[in-house]
Amino acid sequence: MSHPAPAPGISGRPILLPAATALVLSLLAPGGATASTVEFVPLGEMAQRADQILTGRVVGVRSQLSARRTSIHTFVTIEVDEWFKGGRSGPVVTLRVLGGEAEGYRLLVAGAPSFEVGEEVLVFTDGGAGRIPTVFGLGQGKFRLERDAATGRRKLSRSLAGLNLVASGASAPLHPAPAPPATLDEVEAVVRSALAAQ
Repeated sequence: MSHPAPAPGISGRPILLPAATALVLSLLAPGGATASTVEFVPLGEMAQRADQILTGRVVGVRSQLSARRTSIHTFVTIEVDEWFKGGRSGPVVTLRVLGGEAEGYRLLVAGAPSFEVGEEVLVFTDGGAGRIPTVFGLGQGKFRLERDAATGRRKLSRSLAGLNLVASGASAPLHPAPAPPATLDEVEAVVRSALAAQ
């Protein structure tokens, strides 16, 4: 069985395995033996380069094996609360993420974002105009939103597990990766400022 090639600009090799084998390997190597290397994109630049920026609630997650049985994509459906950019697709958007588990196979893609039904998210997307959008920069473009019980403000968290982030034109990973703003209000201010400067 052939393996799908990584997306342009990303190094690392997705691995399509029987699900039982993938589970054994993940138990043997919980830290993850592979990583995807991608360019680190600061939040303001990501806002300018993304096709869509939105907040919403995940209402569906399903994985599908390709017709040739060489790759798996996970389709994530989000009910949109607010569009910061784009929004021509209406109140619901579906994203496509490389990787997942379907028909007894699991495709492991280091650094790919994961989604759970019911979670609140902020997502920067890449693509559109006739094709299903993906998450910008693998895990860089997906943030989980949680409301702070004390202040009521929505806080952000982002998983960069499985990613080696490098500065544009560099080869050495950034350690540690620069932290994004802590709240949705702060991100909104950065995004709106970046979009106004375009």
